[in-house]
Amino acid sequence: MSDARYALSRHADLKHRTQGDVLVLPERAIRLSGSGGEILALCDGTRTRDEIVEVLGERYPGTAGLAEEVERFLTEMSGLGGLAFDDGEGPRGEARA
Repeated sequence: MSDARYALSRHADLKHRTQGDVLVLPERAIRLSGSGGEILALCDGTRTRDEIVEVLGERYPGTAGLAEEVERFLTEMSGLGGLAFDDGEGPRGEARA
C-alpha cells in the first residue's frame, strides 16, 4: 500500500508549540520528539510514504535508516488513530504503512 497518500485523521490536529510539536487526538495529546512533527506535517493528503521519505532525505542527506524510521513512525501514528490515507479509492479510516 505504498501508493497510499497520508493525511491526519479527521480527529487529529497537529499543533506547533514552542516546547515542541503536539498531536492532539480525542482524549489524548502526544508530544512528538525528533522529526515527528516534520513527518506529520508532510502527511497532507498529497504524499505517499516514499515521497515523505524522499522529502526528508533531501532535508537530511545521509541519514541512516530513514525509510525504516518513517515507516515505523507512520505505523505507530496510524495505530493511535492519528493518520488516515487515500489509496485512490477514496479516504480510509486508519493508515497502514
